[in-house]
Formats: sequence, structure tokens, C-alpha cells
Amino acid sequence: MPALVVYMLFGLALAWRLLPSYRGAVKCWLGLVFGCAALMWLPCLIAFFAGFTMTAQLIALCLATVGTVCLLLIGKDYKLPRPAEGGRLPSLPAMPALPLEDLAGALASLLLTAFCGYLLYTHVLLPHADGSLWVGQSTYGDLGMHLGFAESLYRQGDFPPDYSIFPGQKLDYPFLVDAATASLRFFGLSLRMAVILPSLVMLFAVFYGFWLLAAELTRKLAPTLISWLLFVFNGGFGFALFFNGKYTFTDLLTGFYVTPTNLVDEDLRWVNVICDMLIPQRTTMAGWCMVLAAIYLLLQGIRKTLDGAGGRREILVLAGLAGLMPMIHTHSFLALGMLSAGWFFAYLPKAKKAGRLKALILNYVLYGGVCLAIALPQLIVWTFDAASTGNLLWLNPGWVHGEMNWLWFWMVNCGVVFCAMLVAMFFLRGDAARIFWGAAPLFILANLVAFQPNPYDDNKLLYVWYMVTDIIVCGWLWEQMEKIRPRALARGTAAVLVVCGTLSGCMSLLREAVSEYQLLSGEQAAAADYIIENTPADSLFLTTSDHTNPVSVLTGRNILCGAGMYLYYHGIDYGEREALLPLMYAGGEDFERYAEEYGVDYVYIGGSEYAEYPVNYGYFAENYPLVYDQGGVSIFQIP
Repeated sequence: MPALVVYMLFGLALAWRLLPSYRGAVKCWLGLVFGCAALMWLPCLIAFFAGFTMTAQLIALCLATVGTVCLLLIGKDYKLPRPAEGGRLPSLPAMPALPLEDLAGALASLLLTAFCGYLLYTHVLLPHADGSLWVGQSTYGDLGMHLGFAESLYRQGDFPPDYSIFPGQKLDYPFLVDAATASLRFFGLSLRMAVILPSLVMLFAVFYGFWLLAAELTRKLAPTLISWLLFVFNGGFGFALFFNGKYTFTDLLTGFYVTPTNLVDEDLRWVNVICDMLIPQRTTMAGWCMVLAAIYLLLQGIRKTLDGAGGRREILVLAGLAGLMPMIHTHSFLALGMLSAGWFFAYLPKAKKAGRLKALILNYVLYGGVCLAIALPQLIVWTFDAASTGNLLWLNPGWVHGEMNWLWFWMVNCGVVFCAMLVAMFFLRGDAARIFWGAAPLFILANLVAFQPNPYDDNKLLYVWYMVTDIIVCGWLWEQMEKIRPRALARGTAAVLVVCGTLSGCMSLLREAVSEYQLLSGEQAAAADYIIENTPADSLFLTTSDHTNPVSVLTGRNILCGAGMYLYYHGIDYGEREALLPLMYAGGEDFERYAEEYGVDYVYIGGSEYAEYPVNYGYFAENYPLVYDQGGVSIFQIP
């Protein structure tokens, strides 16, 4: 916990030093974003030279501490104040008042973060009395992968790391948010708390960052609040299926993904951002934390450039932040690049008319040059290599709509914002039009091209488009409502729109709050504890490829082949190695041959292995020492 605080203080000191003219609320938010970036990146930079070890963590923490002190002291004159007449010291200056909009946003974001804290508490390895570990509906799939990445970094210390679920293959997936968890493990946090605590900071940064961005673009409390609600509780019109009798509320509260925002059988795929993006997808959470700050700085930089007020400071800070994003979240980095290009062309006519065309071009060249200098090594080492190993770029017109007409799909799924957009787009003027149309190519491209084997993952681009479009459309909607008389009718109209735009999301969140699924049994958790305490950290285990594998999830050890639900969508050809698993569990010459070829150290046999493979227990018992045999789990050591 103290290490997390040090990084956040470093980020706050950076924000106060780099952006001194910004109001306190914005600097606090950006400071948390910078602190999260430092937590993810500083230990990794040192790890290139010292490995992902305690030494690297201490050096990184010392750098953050020294950096904080230096940033606070630079340019300061710390003369002791002289006593005033009468011998009394002058009173301290009063704290500046927090504007109503900033205070409202902070309170709303804190409340929502507290609710997400409850979800994390119940969804991240919640222990039960029998030793079993439980998760929620949304984390049942993805959490095991992230835990495995974090724990293997912490236990093995290799950097850059390989896939612990496919050793020998470089970990090209953006892993820095899991590296942050691994870093906190060195300072005494349990795996569970090392996931939860930084997540709370990032979630608050996402919620408050969206609020501050909306406040900047709309300049009014009402549209800021409406757009914020339609973002965090987003959902389309799927709620109608639960009121017309096709699905019941029992289905909602007990089914597995039977919610009005995620119901594939009904072509409902515009998932709620909290349920299915932020809580389970940790890279998306970290990426949105960064991209909202980048969008804010980019739009501020463009505005100041065109107003003749500089903008160079924002551009440089933006370039540094954007350059760090590829291995935090590649999709957010790509989305930011598309937005940056779209807004450059959208603002060209205004820049030319204001005589600021050259300044805009120079600032963009500076932005692109600095960003690329930081990002290119990451792209070369990790991203380009990943793109070359799998089908990560292909034409996919229509995104993921099934039987529905494309336009109807988006109206039903995206709901109020998309329907209002179809009207608003013809009436937007000024900067609102420039921001809207500059973001539109991102929506178009994500509906035409898939950037991963799973086309559903293009939602990581589409939601960045939605963030911007939601704010612009809600700003326009409020302008129209202000013209309605009497005022009570305007407020009633706004309330109806908010209810229609959030009901599906609220229903999905209700389902998420009551969901619980066992990830690992008490016997599996006990076996994992034995493995951690009694086997070398770089051991290779033969186990099932199931994603609920206790070896890969909890121990940080390598397994021969992990879950296809992870490896396939990361572009890894795992079929040949997966086909070896039943052959090896059958024992005999096939086992001996492949165990020697891959360097298998241990064989794990439990309920999943018996269910999936023809396990020849007698062969292993006859030929290899049994080092663990409890609760239906057996572990054999391979000399």
C-alpha cells in the first residue's frame, strides 16, 4: 500500500509541475493518471537491466520518491515567514473553493468507485470457509489469465516475460497493468489486494476523467451529468425483452450472461462498460484511464494553439503520455491515433482562417515525433511481432451484428445516444461539429475492419468513439431541452431519456452484483499453495489447458499449454501443443518423448485432468515419485 501511495504522489507532483495553470480538480485527476503510468512503467524500465526483481522494484520506488521531492522543491523559495506585528505568524492562505461541477463529479465518481470496490471484493478470488476461491460472472473468464501473468512476473522475474501458459512464446499481450500488480506483490500485498487496490485508483480516474472531459466540452452541469450517466450506466433498449415476457427477472438474476446489454441470442452486444469492460478487462481499464487524459490534453492543446495561447505544453505532456500507451492498452493507443488524425483534419479550416495553420502543423509534428520516439520500441519489440503471428487485421463489415439490419442493430444496442445522434449530426455547429466529425472515422473503421481474431474486441475502439460522441450529443440535446417550456417538461424529458438510456445498464449491474461462481476449489487452492512452497519458480507443469487451472492462475509456474480461449485470440498457434496433452497423460513412450522435448518437471492430476484426458495414473505411480496426494489432487515429479 505505501508503494502505491508513493507512485500516486509522484504523479500528483508531476501534474502540478507540468500543468501549473490548470485548476486543482483537473491536476488531481491527471496526477492519478500519471501516477498509474509510473507504477506500470518505472519498474519495467529497470527490469530490462535488473530483471523483474525486488532490486528493480526498490530502484523504481526510490526514483519515484526522489522525483517527487525534486518536483516539489524545484524553483521554490522556502524562507521562513516573518512574524507579523504583535509577534504572530501570518495565517496560511485559504484553500481554493472547489467549483460545484468538480465537487459533484468527484462525489459521483467516488460513490461509483465504492460500488465497483464491492464488485472487485466479490469478483476477485473471494475466499470461502472451505478454502475455495470465488469470482463473479464477468471475471470468470478473463481474471485467470491476468492473475497468471501477474504472478509469473512476480515469481519468475524474467523480463521481457514469456507466456506462462505457452512458454517459449514472448508475452506480446499488453501486460503492464498486470506488471503493476506484480510490483505491488513485492511490497507485501496479497495477489487479491494487489489486483483490487490499483484497480480502484484507475476506476476513479476513468469515472472522474470522463466527468471533467464532459464538463470541459459542454460547460454546463446538466449535460455533463446526463452524458456521465449514459456512459457509466450505458445500455440500449434490451430492457424491453424483460418487460414483454420473453425473459424473466429470474433469468436476469440467475442466468449466465442473460442481461439486456449482453445477450448474444438476441443480438445484444453493446455491453455495459462497468460489467464487461472495466471490471473484467484490466488492460481496458488501464487504457481508458490513459486515453481520457490524452483526449483532454489533445483538445486543450488544439484549442490553445488556435487561440494563439500556446498549446505547446499540453502537446508535449500528451506526447509523453501517448507514447507510453501501446503496452498499457494497444487498442486505446490506436483509437487515440485515429482521433488525433480526425481532429487534425477537422480543425484545419479553422486553423487556416485564424492564421494558425503553421502552428497547428508544427504542434502535430512535435506530438507525433515525441510520441513515436517513445512508442516505436514497444511496437517493434511486442506489437508488430504479435501482428505477424496471427490473423489480427481483416475486413469485417458490420462489426458483430447478426440477423438485425445494421442500422437497427446500433439503434437497439446503443440506444438513446445513437438515436439522438442520427438527428444531432445534421445540426451540430462549431467545435461540437468538429469534435463529432473528427471522431466519426473511428466508428466507421471499427465497423469495417477487425483488429483481432475476435471481432467483438473492436468494441475497445468503439467505446472510445462513444465517449466523445456521448458528450457531444448530450450537449446538443440539452440545448434543445432548454428551449422547451415549461421548464418542468424539459426536466421530465431529460429524466425519460436518462431512464431509457441507463435502465439496461442498471439491470446488468444488478445481475453482476449478485453473481458468484467458484473459480477454484479448496483442494485446488491447497495444491497451489504446496506448489508455491515446494517447487522452483520456473518449473514446467503438465496440466489441463482449462482456464480455471490452479497452476497457471495462482502459482506463477509455467504450464505446457494454456486455454485456447486466451491463446487463439492473441494470435498464437497452439493446436499442435494442445494435441499432445491427451497423448502425454496416457503415459508411455509419448509422455517420455515430449516431456524430455519440452522439459516437463511435474505432472498435475486432478478432477479436470481425469475428465478431459485418458489419464494413466498407474504409469505415473510406477515410474515417478508422488510428491503430493491430497483432496483428489496428485502431483508427480519428473526427474
